Amino acid sequence: MTDEQALALRAKMLGATLRMARQSAGRSLKEAAAYLGVPASTLSSYETSRKSISLPELELLAFHLGVPLRRFWSPVAPGPAQAPVNPGAILPIRQRMIAALLKTHRLDAKLSLRQAAEAAGLTAARLSSYERGDRPVPIPHLEALVAVMGRSIEEYVDTRGPFGEWDSTQRALEVLFGLPADLRDFLINPANRPYLRLAKQLGDLSVDRLRAVAQGILDITL
Repeated sequence: MTDEQALALRAKMLGATLRMARQSAGRSLKEAAAYLGVPASTLSSYETSRKSISLPELELLAFHLGVPLRRFWSPVAPGPAQAPVNPGAILPIRQRMIAALLKTHRLDAKLSLRQAAEAAGLTAARLSSYERGDRPVPIPHLEALVAVMGRSIEEYVDTRGPFGEWDSTQRALEVLFGLPADLRDFLINPANRPYLRLAKQLGDLSVDRLRAVAQGILDITL
């Protein structure tokens, strides 16, 4: 399979996941597109893989649908969402942030524009436009580029603002729901908070300090 075929296949998989997420959330194509501030035809092109959605758009759409972002590159449980204050203002800012990070990571990897572009199956002109922030970076292209630079797409995910706060909560819920029932029940019981705080304090101690604490407990109980 060529790089171009791999990108096309990834775009199809992403589009299908987008459509299923939107339909599961009970949102029409028109509703979801209006939220992103794009024509319904644009969102339709994302879902049918004629085009690929960018990470900032995907962040906002996941937020809007109440779907954890990582569902789009790994299966996770859904959760509630709230509408951000101004989606239209978030997208251009995020696009510029991703552009700057792309260039920084490429330079850190000591790759020329042409080297990085060719390794990801793109043209140098296309990558240059991404690094200037002139156009959104489609998810399949971003995935290919971060792989070339030895990075993770997680480094490009927004960790601030409405989305960042919501996404942090979603990740915490994923961890909680993945625990055995007895541990989950222990964690959500308010009466156990002192034990959790103690565990947190112990976790912050150095290995030597932990040994000293353990020895002190042994001395008391012997």
